[in-house]
Amino acid sequence: MIEPSSPTPKRSRRHAEPAADAAEPLAAAEAEAAAEATAIAAVAPSTSSDTAPAASPVVETVLGRDLDRTVVSTLHLERGGIGEATADTVELRMGGIGRLDAHDVFVQYGGVGAARADVLSVEWGSVGAAAAGELRVTQGIASNVIAREATIDQGLVRTIIAQHVTVTRPSAALVVLAARVDGEVRALLDWRGALAFGLGFGLIAGLSRGLRRRR
Repeated sequence: MIEPSSPTPKRSRRHAEPAADAAEPLAAAEAEAAAEATAIAAVAPSTSSDTAPAASPVVETVLGRDLDRTVVSTLHLERGGIGEATADTVELRMGGIGRLDAHDVFVQYGGVGAARADVLSVEWGSVGAAAAGELRVTQGIASNVIAREATIDQGLVRTIIAQHVTVTRPSAALVVLAARVDGEVRALLDWRGALAFGLGFGLIAGLSRGLRRRR
């Protein structure tokens, strides 16, 4: 006697439909996020080194005109004037700069009011006040200068304070304060004379103030 087979229970689809319904919003959110990322990448600037423009030094040439202030990498000034300049390299010919801050400076037939530089060369020119690592004055005039190494070649210096001063040809200076001096320099006052002059001037100034107060 053959027993009737029991019918196989059918799986219900009630649990599968919600999963499909939940997957649709997730897929839509992922697609929207991918589209937004693609749009941002399209407008964002590229950071690749191949497409980045190479930085080029700025060179400014001033011929026969005046400027109030300039900041460049390389400055060429001829027959003109600049109130204040900041640069790496400066070449000044037959012109003038009021205040200068640079690395390498060459002055020929020109003048600088106040300069601060690593290397300062003055040839047939003048500089008022200067602070430099290396200073060279060739047949020029310098008023008050402070330098680590100073070379005076047939020049005229009012006051020079340096660690090492080298004089290649006869030059004149009012006050020379240096740890070492090579060559001949006609200094009206050395460090001893300058010290005595300063003490005497201070004494006279103090007496003058005392007399004014008594009056």
